[in-house]
Formats: sequence, structure tokens, C-alpha cells
Amino acid sequence: MLNHQKLLSPDAYAIRLLKTFLLVFVFALPAFSQKNITYKADWKSLEKHQEVPDWIRDAKFGIYAHWGVYAVPAYNNEHYIQHMHNEADYGKLGTYKRHVALYGPLSEFGYHDFIPQFKGENFNADEWADLFVKGGARFAGPVAEHHDGFAMWDSDVTPFNAKDMGPKRDVVGELEKAIRKRGMKFFTSLHHELNYTNVKVKPGWEAADPQYAKLYGSPMPAKEWQQMWLDKCLEVVNKYHPDIIYHDAWLEQVDNDKLRTYLAHYFNEAQKRDQPVTVTYKGNDIPEGVAMEDHENSNPAEIMAKPFLSDYSIGTGFSFSWGYTEGMEIRTDKDIIQKLIEVVSKNGQMLLNLSPKADGTFPEDQQQVVTKIGRWLWTFGESIYETRPFSVSGETTAGGQRVHYTRKGKNVYAIFLDWPAPINGDKVTKDTPVTLAQLTNSNLKGQVKSVKLLGLKSLEECPFNLSAQGLILTIPQKTRVPSESAQVFRIELH
Repeated sequence: MLNHQKLLSPDAYAIRLLKTFLLVFVFALPAFSQKNITYKADWKSLEKHQEVPDWIRDAKFGIYAHWGVYAVPAYNNEHYIQHMHNEADYGKLGTYKRHVALYGPLSEFGYHDFIPQFKGENFNADEWADLFVKGGARFAGPVAEHHDGFAMWDSDVTPFNAKDMGPKRDVVGELEKAIRKRGMKFFTSLHHELNYTNVKVKPGWEAADPQYAKLYGSPMPAKEWQQMWLDKCLEVVNKYHPDIIYHDAWLEQVDNDKLRTYLAHYFNEAQKRDQPVTVTYKGNDIPEGVAMEDHENSNPAEIMAKPFLSDYSIGTGFSFSWGYTEGMEIRTDKDIIQKLIEVVSKNGQMLLNLSPKADGTFPEDQQQVVTKIGRWLWTFGESIYETRPFSVSGETTAGGQRVHYTRKGKNVYAIFLDWPAPINGDKVTKDTPVTLAQLTNSNLKGQVKSVKLLGLKSLEECPFNLSAQGLILTIPQKTRVPSESAQVFRIELH
């Protein structure tokens, strides 16, 4: 090539250089224009936005909290405003009857009467943020507004907000500062699309009073409510610039032009700040290619081509709730850690919901669970953070142990949800071979350099043999089992 170039005339050589420059410039144009695009309020334009930024694919784990007026009655779940108006009471834990017995008829004590009791007197944004960090979260934040129409930020759109009523604090604003100060990305969620149809006005009960229209939603003319929905979204974007905004289901109740206007504004504002952002959706609420799909309390059965979010609540069992309820059952740290591992192995990120009490504190049992999750992540997080899926998400071994796989650089991680070796106390009683049939010579390309069990104090070297039948690793006798939740084997490749 060099010899050929020397044979060219100076003019011909200059022309070739010019053509090469133009070719490179033309191919660079899409990336350049993509970064400087002005998004319009139409789906074709919005699809040009990067739906899932790299930062959340690296972050993997986030924590948020359902905290609102519903924490005052602390019964049934965060949909208390709806259940308290269900006179039939079917399947609603007797909420209507209980409400009338405790507080009186709805005409005398409505949902808005809980607001003065929602004081949040012990809310401390720094303490919340510290707990999120201890839990290993890389993004975090609050529910900005649930279906009940009460905004948890300093709002000029509605008088029913946490700065003017209840706690008289800008909860979203305080948490935004505390979370960013600790190096986490800021998350918030908006669920107010259901507000308009959540509770229907009936003659003789409290929402018939026009002063409560902006709280209950349904007394408002539809056009006015649609504008209020949009204005609240724009206000959250303009005041707090979230890195991720989560939306619940029912976005189909919002006019498409309002939804597109909001998304275009969010993306354009983020671009001005050089801020990679994302929005979540469920089902078909937003066209594919614009936002990140969310799976509520579930995760896909296999590796997904596109990254997704799975959100789980710490609440579980018969008393399942996203918001705090008295006597609520909660998941164990082991359950949550194993859910996280499953989600990440399938190209997902996980969001854990906590349920604070009305005074703004987290119950002790929730704090303990979060701390234990963090202990596992701070120790074994290299198998979760910044990883990408392997060619398969996992397998069940011949011995019945569940294993999930992740990959980062030259390392493949085999994460055991079930420990495969016999133990006495916390130590292995004999050398135990385990076959990972999905890790074959062909898909690892014969590149295995070492296999090590990640431990609390040191790495345990494990003998191995790689063949067409899989990777056989041997767990040595007297190996200490480092965790009760999940064990991580780092498979280092050449």
C-alpha cells in the first residue's frame, strides 16, 4: 500500500486523502447529529433517543420508596383511597367497613383528612440516602406521586403537595440532593395517570366538594385533568432533572399528544445538561424503542434482547403492599439477592421498593434486610455491577442446583443459588465435583485460565476440567461457605 501511494501524483494523492476524509466525515454524521438532535413530540423523533443508557446497565440495582398519605391509615395497601370507597368490600380486606368504624362516614372523614396526620416528623433525607448506599444501590429515589393525587414535591401545579401540606417539606427535592451527593443516580416515579379514574365522585361524600378536585382528580373536567397530568410531569423534570423516571401502568389514559410532549421536553432538557436519561413503561403504554420496559414483581424467563427493569417490593405474603401497612410481611434478604441475580443474568436491572412509616422512618426489619443485601453486594458485587449477560442465563445442574451466569471483560461468573457441596457448619466436608453443562469447551473457546470461589477474606482456587460436556469444577474439602444467599465462582479466561 505504501509503495502504491508513492506512485501516485501529488494531485491524485491529495484527491484520495480528500475522499477518505469525506467518507469518514459522512459516516460520523449520524453519531454527531444524534447527539445534537432536537426531539419533537412525535414517536418517530422520540425513537432516536437512546432508550437505555449505559449507566443503568452498569448500575444494575436501585432502591425507591412508596411514601405518601396512605402510610397514615397503614391498612390493606397504598390504594387505600380507592378501597375506602368500595362499599361492597369484596376482596379489599373490609377496608370500607373498617374505615367507617374507625373514622366515621366518608362524608365526615375523607382521604384528605389524613393529610394533617401525615407529618413525616422524623423524615431525614440523608438517613434515607445512607441506607440506600448501605444497600448497594447505584440509583435511588422516592415515588413523586402515587394514584392518590398527593404530590411529594414543592408544586405550583397542585395545592395538595408535601411542601404546603402534611410534612411541609420538599421530599423529592431533599432526596434529590442527598442522593446525588452520595454519587448515586436520581430516580423518581410518577403514578398519577390513574388518578382521574381511581375514585369516582358520588353525591354526599367528600370529593364532591370542588376544593378537593385536584386531589381526587375525577371531579375535574377531563381536559383540565389532562393538562394537570402534563404540568406535573414537566414540573418534576424542570425542578429535579431525574436520571430515570418510572411510570406505572395506565398511561393509555393520558392523551398521546400530552405524553409525547412530556417525553420530548424531558429528552431535550436532559440533552442540554449532557445527561443520559431513561423512562420506563409497562405493556404497550409507550412504543418499543422509546423507553425501557418494566416488569412488575416478575422477570422474563430468558435473556431479553433489550435491557429491561424489574421492580419488586419488599412487602410480600397475604399482606402484600408497596406502601407501609401495620403488621406487613417482608421478603428476606436471600430472596431479594437471588431475584437480583436472576434479573441481571437475563439482561435486566432490578429496583427494590421499601415502605416507610408515616413519620418518615423505615421499620427496623426493612433496614436489616437492606443492610444484608448491601453486605452481599459490597462483597460479591463484581458479579453484578457492570456485567452483561452470558450466552445463556443459567441452568440447573444434575444435582439440582440453580446457577446463573454473568460476564464482565475476561471473567464469567457462575452464581449458585443453591450450594452444591456437603457441609458441616460452614465448611465443606469433602472434595465435591460440580458439572456446569452450559459452560462447554465450544462456548468458552477453551480459554479458561482459573476458577476461584469468591470469599469474605480470600479466593479459594478450584481445580477444573473443561470439555465438550461442560466445565467440571471441584470444590475443595474444608472450603468455607462465604454466604447463605448465593455463592460466586469467578471463571477467568485467557
